[in-house]
Amino acid sequence: MNTLIISIIAFLALICILGIVINNQIIAKKNQVAQAFGSIEIYLKKRFDLIPNLVAMLHKYLSHEKEILLKVTELRSKVEKAAHPQEKIEASNELTKVMGGLNINVENYPDLKADKQFLNLQFELSDIEDQISAARRAYNAGVTAYNNKIQMFPASVVAGFRKDKTATLLEIPKAEQKEININQLLNP
Repeated sequence: MNTLIISIIAFLALICILGIVINNQIIAKKNQVAQAFGSIEIYLKKRFDLIPNLVAMLHKYLSHEKEILLKVTELRSKVEKAAHPQEKIEASNELTKVMGGLNINVENYPDLKADKQFLNLQFELSDIEDQISAARRAYNAGVTAYNNKIQMFPASVVAGFRKDKTATLLEIPKAEQKEININQLLNP
């Protein structure tokens, strides 16, 4: 009888330890997702800090392109004011699209393309776009790892007790996944 009680206690202790380990793993994955999203926000902030400088520089050269400049400023503000991560990401994607169009318009201004300050700003924005892209990939990797963890047995049992929900991957809308027509870009 003592052996049976000891076996039951050992089994229950093993289940408790396993539950604690799995709980900690879920927390670690959830924190990785939060950290990855924080990285995206850092790069977005860096982008936002550069945009006023770019707008000021471009305003000097593109005074008749006010619509684009206003759109960039409006989208920057929209991203800063977004309350939810998904809203921030959608506004950021729209800003990226407008910034791409701005680069095409800049091609019509040889003096601007040769300006050192503009070239530096353009390089920094391009670098930040690359960093944002890498941060988005890291976020999606973290979300995938977290979702896998909470959906696979035995962690799914612990996740069920914790009421953990799957996180959403960052996806680029289908409308933005179209093929680029180089001829159209080269012949404005």
